[in-house]
Amino acid sequence: KADECWLIIHGYRGYPGEFVRPAVELYEAGFDVFVPRLPGHGTSCKDFIASHGKDWIRYSRNAAEDLKKRYSKVNILGHSMGAAIAAIIGSGDPRIGKIIYACPSFENLMMPFRVRLLLAVLSPFTSKLNCHWKPNSLYSLYYENAPCDDMYLGMEYWTWYFTRQLHDYYKISRNGLKAVTAYPHEHLLLCPEDDTLISVPSMEQYSAAVGDRKNVKMIEHGSHFLFYDKDRQAQEDSVNAVVEYAKNIEI
Repeated sequence: KADECWLIIHGYRGYPGEFVRPAVELYEAGFDVFVPRLPGHGTSCKDFIASHGKDWIRYSRNAAEDLKKRYSKVNILGHSMGAAIAAIIGSGDPRIGKIIYACPSFENLMMPFRVRLLLAVLSPFTSKLNCHWKPNSLYSLYYENAPCDDMYLGMEYWTWYFTRQLHDYYKISRNGLKAVTAYPHEHLLLCPEDDTLISVPSMEQYSAAVGDRKNVKMIEHGSHFLFYDKDRQAQEDSVNAVVEYAKNIEI
């Protein structure tokens, strides 16, 4: 049991297995690390359809509250939508230490507003629509049976647009940006340069709201999946940035 811990919050349709590298290296740096699986995630699309955005936030907040009772300081690393959740539950709370917003999803240009509106209209009639996901073996996960899990989770989650859950996702993204700017907190934003549809627009929204980029670290050639990135140098740079920030090393 360390004195401080890190709570890692995964993103929309994500799962804990994506964070083996930062979790292990934070642990080896002297921190305890917790990576909970959000409700409806990492099991089946049936479970996901039964979950709500409020469930994801409540579960993350409960995890943070439990850890505050056991550690002198709780730090948070949030990825994608998890970054927005980290802002919502952590910013402005003096019992929370550092926050890392990795590939934050405060904005998402993958889906234009008219498509979001169409999905909202369709949500009472259908729970999901096919988005024709294809696996990419260039992304390497770091635990046993990862390729098998990747294929299974791809068919259960990444093959689909979930109509109601997407509405929850966009609401969380908007509220996350409000939280990170309304309640300043010690934080670092990791932005992969090649993620031009989510991370870069989110960084621009963040920079416009706070007026500068002093807390932003750009990751050259990085994609949205930094911690198991197909670009190995981007992966190394991201994990190193997390550990150095956690250890108070200037990056």
